[in-house]
Amino acid sequence: MSTAWLVIFAWMLMGQGSARLLDENCGNAVSIGEKIVGGKDAEKDKNPWMAIIKSKNEIVCGGTLINDRFVMTAAHCICNNSECSEQRTQLTATLGLYHSISKHDDDEYDYAHVANVVRAHMHTSFAMSSHVNDICLLELARSVVYTQKIKPICILLNEQNKAQTDAIKNYTTVGWGLTGNGNTSDALQVLEIYKLDREHCTDFYWEIYSSQICGGRADQKDTCKGDSGGPLYAEWLYGSIRRATQFGIVSAGSTKCRGIGMYTDVMSHIDFIERIALDSDIEVVLPKLDLLDDGCLGQHTLRSWEGNGNDATKSFEWLAEVYMQSFLLSYGVLISKNFVVTTAQMLPEDVEFTVQLGQGVMDIFDVAYVHKHPEFVSLAQNDIALLKLDREVQYTESIRPICLPSPSNQAQQKKFQGWAADPAQKLITIGRGIRTNVAVRRTNSSECYQEDHQEIGERQLCVERPAPNILRVGSGSPLVSPLFEKKGAFSLVGLASFGRNEDASPDVYTNVLGHLEWIGDLQIKESSFDIIASA
Repeated sequence: MSTAWLVIFAWMLMGQGSARLLDENCGNAVSIGEKIVGGKDAEKDKNPWMAIIKSKNEIVCGGTLINDRFVMTAAHCICNNSECSEQRTQLTATLGLYHSISKHDDDEYDYAHVANVVRAHMHTSFAMSSHVNDICLLELARSVVYTQKIKPICILLNEQNKAQTDAIKNYTTVGWGLTGNGNTSDALQVLEIYKLDREHCTDFYWEIYSSQICGGRADQKDTCKGDSGGPLYAEWLYGSIRRATQFGIVSAGSTKCRGIGMYTDVMSHIDFIERIALDSDIEVVLPKLDLLDDGCLGQHTLRSWEGNGNDATKSFEWLAEVYMQSFLLSYGVLISKNFVVTTAQMLPEDVEFTVQLGQGVMDIFDVAYVHKHPEFVSLAQNDIALLKLDREVQYTESIRPICLPSPSNQAQQKKFQGWAADPAQKLITIGRGIRTNVAVRRTNSSECYQEDHQEIGERQLCVERPAPNILRVGSGSPLVSPLFEKKGAFSLVGLASFGRNEDASPDVYTNVLGHLEWIGDLQIKESSFDIIASA
C-alpha cells in the first residue's frame, strides 16, 4: 500500500509568548561594523561568545559559546577528510580572545580560557556532500565561568518563532578567516550578511535545503576559509532588551569567497541543540522499572540522544529497517534480543525478509518467523507484527532495544501508558528527510477520520503529521516518548500505520502499548519452543 505523508505547520505571531533561552546570561547588544573579506576589525569585547577551535594546536574553525558547557560549530569542522570518515582529535576551544595568532595584548591571555573538548556531538544526518545539517556541539570538560570577555550568545528555543526568524534579512557574522589579501586574520573581523532568495544559491552553486540559509552581498564581501563554524546573528527583542541571538552557522561557499554562501539554519535544529546541551551534564539516577528488556537502559543512552549521527550518541540504536531482498518495506523497532516489532500491512505472505540494525556499524539478520497479529485484517485495527530473528542480537553501542514495560506487570504498563497520554509529554516520530526525527502531538482520536465514518480504536493513535519538506514517515515509523525528564532513554509508543493523502490530515499509528499482552504471550511461546527444539 502506498500512502503519502504530508503536513502543514501552524505559525505563531512574532513576539507573542515568553522567550525561552538556552542560557539567560546571553547576548550583549552589538554594534555592527564591516568586513571579513574586505573589512575592518571588530570592536573588542563585543563578541564574547566567539571561540577558536583547534585540533592538535592547529586552528580549524570558529565557534560560539552557547552555554557554560557547550560550543557550537559546523559539523564539517570536525571532519579530518573529505568523506568525514575520520574525525579530528585533541580538540580545544579557546574563549575570550580578540587576536587569534600573535598580536595579543599583554593581559589578553590572562583573561582567555582554553577548554578541552571531551566529546563532539555531530548531527545524526550531517551530509558532507551537501553540508545539510552542518552543526556540531562541542562538549567542554568543565563549566566555563562567565566574564566580560566570555559570555554565551543567545539561542532561542521557541519553535513557534520560526516563521518570524525566517523573516530576518540582515545578519552579522564574525570570524578569523581569510581576509581580502588572502591571509588569515589575526584580529576578529565582522561583516554584515544579507539573506538571499534560495535561487541565488541554487543558480550559483548547489541545491539548498529548508534547514539552510542562503546569504551574501552584492559587493562580494564574504565569509571565507577559517570562518566556518562562526555565527550569523541578529538582535532579537526579549521583553524590552535586545540581545544578540544566533540564527545561522557559517557552513559553505565558493572557494574564491566572493559574495555568496550557505549557512546552517539554527532554528531548524532547536531540538538537536536542546537535547544535547541541556541533557549532557547529568548522571541520571533511574527509578526502579520492570522492563521487557533492561538492555534498553545502556549507559550511553543516558547522554543526549540525538547526538548520534557520527558517534555522538547512537540515537537510533533501536531503529530497524525491514527489507524484502534489497527493497525497504517498512521501519521497525528492536524490543529484545530476538524480536523486532513492525506493522503488518507491508509484509506479504511466504516471502523471506531481512532486518537491518545499527547506525554506522550495522548488522543484518534473517527473519525466522513473521507473527502478524491474529486479528489484523486491514488497516482499521491491529496493524502490528513481531519478527523473530534467526539469531540473538548482541547489544553494542550502536544496537540496543527500546524500552517497553514488562508485559506481565499491569501496574507498570499503566504507568507507561499514562506517560504517553500526558499532553505535556513530547512525542517524537522517526523517518527520512532533512531531519530524521520531529516532535509531534497527539490529536483527538474521537474526531480523527470521523468524516470517513472510520472508527479509530483504543489500540490506535491519531498524531499530527510532520511537514513533508522536513521529514517523511513511512509504514512502521516509530513514535517514541522520553522515558525520563532528561530524555536519555525512550519508550516505544506507536508505529505509523496509515494516513490520508491530504496536507493537514493526521496520521494513524498502531498503539504498541495497547498490544503488550499479545507481545508478551508470543515471546513466552517462542521462548518455550526454542527450549523444546534445543532439548
